[in-house]
Amino acid sequence: MVSGLLGVEAGQDAIDRGLLYQMKEEKVEPYNITVAEFTNHISILRNCLGGCGIKDEGLIVPLELGSENKTCGNILSADVNSLSYARTAAETLRVIYSTGDEHVPGGFLPKGGNGEIARSYLHHH
Repeated sequence: MVSGLLGVEAGQDAIDRGLLYQMKEEKVEPYNITVAEFTNHISILRNCLGGCGIKDEGLIVPLELGSENKTCGNILSADVNSLSYARTAAETLRVIYSTGDEHVPGGFLPKGGNGEIARSYLHHH
């Protein structure tokens, strides 16, 4: 079941990022930054919250982080070898809770996740 969900999620992410990439130079009002800059800020925040290094990237990356070191465009969210990033359950909860702590709910799930794994982190707090 999980592998099927991951495939659907990856496909949706690629569609979303492809559409955003087409608008990468457009300004986002009222912030007065481009779509590409906005996605980079979101990725920096997600990496910070996840506490796991670079596992999220915006639409434009330095060449050394681009696919096989050959492109700065970053439609597929993947590492330099074009492999998708993996997050642990704790890293994922830190990001979706927006707290940087897998034991402290908030963000998209203010009461915490209801699955067995998410609940196990809440009970250890």
